Amino acid sequence: MKAFFNKYKFYIIILLSALLISIPLTWKNLYVYFDDGIQHIARAYSSYLSIKQGENPTVLSNLANSFGYSWDLFYGPFSTILILFSKLFTSTFINAYKLASFFGILLSRFYNVPFC
Repeated sequence: MKAFFNKYKFYIIILLSALLISIPLTWKNLYVYFDDGIQHIARAYSSYLSIKQGENPTVLSNLANSFGYSWDLFYGPFSTILILFSKLFTSTFINAYKLASFFGILLSRFYNVPFC
């Protein structure tokens, strides 16, 4: 057990710190509609509807009074794809957004980290 901890202690510390930081994401009354939260949820929901209808998911025809809107103008597609992937494991898009936020917190620690 000690050899396992010594070998993977860096990853265990990252996982535990990400879980600790993400505790507010588990709150039921967490207000996710501030800043760009509602925009990311709306992009993911509209992309989901476009995929269900067999349309191009980068041009969302049901936004902007049905004139359409290209969702990758200001944000990259990774956040929307991550929310759509998280939707496979949750029941609502709000929970998918929270799960994608947790993945973002977890993965952000590995950015520019030298691996041994």
